[in-house]
Amino acid sequence: MGLGQSKNMLISIRRNKFETNKTERRKKFRSWSSLPAKDGNFNELWSFSNGGKRIHNNSLRSSKFSNFTMDEEVKRLERRHQLFKRIWQNNFSAPVNENLTTGGAKVLEIGCGPGTWTIEMAKSYQLSTFTGVDMIPLFPQEKIPENAKFLQANVLNGLPFLDDTFDFVYMGLLVTAFTITEWEKVIPELVRVTKQGGWIEFMESDFQYYNEGPTTARLTNSYLHVLKAMEANEKIDKNIRTEERSCFVGKWAGELGKLAVEDITKGWAAVKLPMTKLMRIKPREYDEIIATFAKEVEQNKTYFKNWRFFGQKIGTTSTTSAFNITTPSSWFQ
Repeated sequence: MGLGQSKNMLISIRRNKFETNKTERRKKFRSWSSLPAKDGNFNELWSFSNGGKRIHNNSLRSSKFSNFTMDEEVKRLERRHQLFKRIWQNNFSAPVNENLTTGGAKVLEIGCGPGTWTIEMAKSYQLSTFTGVDMIPLFPQEKIPENAKFLQANVLNGLPFLDDTFDFVYMGLLVTAFTITEWEKVIPELVRVTKQGGWIEFMESDFQYYNEGPTTARLTNSYLHVLKAMEANEKIDKNIRTEERSCFVGKWAGELGKLAVEDITKGWAAVKLPMTKLMRIKPREYDEIIATFAKEVEQNKTYFKNWRFFGQKIGTTSTTSAFNITTPSSWFQ
């Protein structure tokens, strides 16, 4: 797809507004065990991302992820990666394959979790280097490819990299990890560490299920109330999306649908604590609702949508950086 076949949207970001001391950017980051809990009933213990499919939980001080152990959470995130890889049949959409194959490219994944995407990419493109960062160290430190490494860092505190470091920056399923105000800090920080001519890609899922039944609607609406209580950003700017995929949910849709319903039900189970509090129901009743959800998607042939959107960092001045979002003309038809 050439630029002549695309419509471009320019988002100008003034870098000096978010400029911080470079020495501070490179400072050591605080241990995850010392991260303060947010205020509020929900914020005290919970910070969500990926529509409930991933959890940043400050009760990790006791090595717990909600009702899950850390090992269980790692396995769940690994299965989730395989689900979305099956949906897309690849790991990215930005036009960087040639650069990665030629070698010498530097790639960064934000919110890498157990590092599944980073490790797969490192194995596929052995002449390029890959770095995964996350505020919670779920990623491995041993038995990883030589061209991959992981760092513990919180993008909101600034990334420990110099300007114009990476050729490709990837972030997936983190739309609700930040408030709208926080996104105004995250985007410029990603742009800062991306080289001129480099690419930034996001992958996100919709919160709306299609052909949903009453139980599915109840769960989704309740979860959106949780996000609202936390001031999380559950909205996706669809004006800049570039590619879309639909995923059917349930065994009726074959192996992919089976993976999807398993991932989603485990996601609902992972947020049982705040959801039962919000819905004012007992844990057993919540389990029954999840079981009904699993049956409902089979009856209604429920599905959800997933997007990837990507942009290229174009020429900059000393105070302004422009992020060029490439959108296929077919999306407007």
